[in-house]
Amino acid sequence: MLKSCLDSVLAQQLPENWQLEVHIVDNASDSTLAEDVQIWGTTTPVPLRYWIEPRRGIPYARNTACEQSLKHQADWVVFIDDDELACKGWLNAYAKAVSQYTADAYTGPVKYIFPSDSADWLANKNKYGTADGANQTRAATNNVMIAKHVISTDGMNLSFDNQMTMTGGSDSDFFKRVVADGGKIVFVKNALVSEEVLPNRISIFWRLKRKHRSSSNRIYIYIKLYGFKRTILISLKKSVEHLLHGTIGLICSPLFLVAGKNKFKRRFYHALRHYAELSGILFGLFGRHPQPYRVTDGY
Repeated sequence: MLKSCLDSVLAQQLPENWQLEVHIVDNASDSTLAEDVQIWGTTTPVPLRYWIEPRRGIPYARNTACEQSLKHQADWVVFIDDDELACKGWLNAYAKAVSQYTADAYTGPVKYIFPSDSADWLANKNKYGTADGANQTRAATNNVMIAKHVISTDGMNLSFDNQMTMTGGSDSDFFKRVVADGGKIVFVKNALVSEEVLPNRISIFWRLKRKHRSSSNRIYIYIKLYGFKRTILISLKKSVEHLLHGTIGLICSPLFLVAGKNKFKRRFYHALRHYAELSGILFGLFGRHPQPYRVTDGY
């Protein structure tokens, strides 16, 4: 997956006044990837740099990527996950967006490719309907470009929270702080990447666990931004909403059988999502945050 991702990035076209470097951050102290990267680097004129971050956890790896990019005089840091492919025109779209919109970060859509035998009623909605240049309140490191002043010590001086090492969500936290500090995130419609969804990630159980975890992480982020008292008030309102929507959804979901089984399943699933978010809120308030990154999820 990493090699395919790398090939898709190296195939990108850029305006003449832009230069590209690729930094691979390996989050395994005993990795044997260095030799492969060295071989890959001989086949491209693009500087290919490889770093091992021995401290286990995504925030450490993300911060290393930022630190090394700044050391190598980067004006912009673009993140992509190793299980994704950059579509044609990806980096050009970001470069064009800089000339069109003034922002601190730019983010593009992700096209999720589901296994052929997956249930279509489980599929995520992609952001294809979002207008180019629209302001965003969130972003993720699977497809985002950050201006250097966001992470530099003489700028906003933001970094990824190492307390979220095994919980995930440090990118959600990072970009919420960008906005909270007065920063602007802009959507770039043509900066598209694709991601093949693994078979184990199309089960209802996996998705509900992810929703629960994201909800719990959100409470941690809110406490950091707003304090515990305000977070309690926000959580109370959201808990009531999730309880009502979840209960109404469960009660009303059989009515959708008239429109077919898939409609019923989708409504039932969305009702369960509300309960998963509600449980995440409660767990988060008591400081019980799931730690899914203690195990490897994937091939």
